[in-house]
Amino acid sequence: MNRFQRKMGKICDNCPFCNYARENPETSFGKVMSWHGQYCPAWKAQQEIAAEREEQRRRDGDPEKRREENRAE
Repeated sequence: MNRFQRKMGKICDNCPFCNYARENPETSFGKVMSWHGQYCPAWKAQQEIAAEREEQRRRDGDPEKRREENRAE
């Protein structure tokens, strides 16, 4: 992912309309925004960023779980 795509993804990540649509995909607005996402480079970039974050979490494990394990020691 290049710098331009990351910037577009950040714009979408901070957009209140996009956030509402992602949190409420079953609403009419969420469905319209999902359709809009097929053509929007910012929405596509944000989806790639979200996938990278999820992959990083899987690779690193849950940081909250590691904190609890460190406290127990």
